[in-house]
Amino acid sequence: MVKIEILENEVSKRIYILRGTQVMLDSDLAESYKVKTGLLNEAVKRNIKRFPDDFMFKTTKEEIENLKSQIAISSLKNSSKQHGGSRHAPFAFTELGVAMLSSVLGSERAIEINIEIMRAFVQLRKQPKVQQLDWVPKFESLESELKMLRQKFNQFETQSRNEKPQDPVSMIQNIVARHWGLKIEDFKSARRTKAISLPRQIAIYLIRKQMQMSFSEIGTHFGQRDHTTILYACRKIEAAYAANSMIQETLNFLASEIKRQERG
Repeated sequence: MVKIEILENEVSKRIYILRGTQVMLDSDLAESYKVKTGLLNEAVKRNIKRFPDDFMFKTTKEEIENLKSQIAISSLKNSSKQHGGSRHAPFAFTELGVAMLSSVLGSERAIEINIEIMRAFVQLRKQPKVQQLDWVPKFESLESELKMLRQKFNQFETQSRNEKPQDPVSMIQNIVARHWGLKIEDFKSARRTKAISLPRQIAIYLIRKQMQMSFSEIGTHFGQRDHTTILYACRKIEAAYAANSMIQETLNFLASEIKRQERG
């Protein structure tokens, strides 16, 4: 009997971690056995009862893409071209599944190759996990980035607590502006489009109602608008509130938001 040699370190490079388990892919096994991937899988399908889920499972495209991005796996990138491989996600065989393959294939080469593969599985189990998973540094880098993000978030929270509370006028302006997807600066601008003028008038009305400020004082917060303009805005919204149910709902909602923010 001719002894078939296969380098243990070459086998180890083709043992991956999927779903927390060491596995080999059908295309890599087919190459070792010198058979087409399709023929290997056909032999498995004819004996499918010998391959329960803990012996073999079909990978997902996401799992294979993750492996490609984490480690250099040329056999994955070319699996659709080599050994009769298909375009579908490959099958993954656990150590138990690989052991079963030799009995299914029934060839002398398969038996010899499986002996070396079993030894590779054993050697990998003896290694520290950090050596088994050569993409671990990527995760360590990610963990470091997460720590930095946590620190920045904590700094932001601390800064927010130390900031002076927003003045009531700006708070109301901000709530109204955010409701319509605007900025406070839009209320102070000279633009009179309906998309700005109605929210501006509502903000003026709410400030007047909530804070009982004078018309002239309110005008200073809206681009130095005069007493007459502020008075007109308040009367217009009062009339709309009495006649328009949508305006009523909007004003009631904004008033509740103001109260909620005041409570902090």
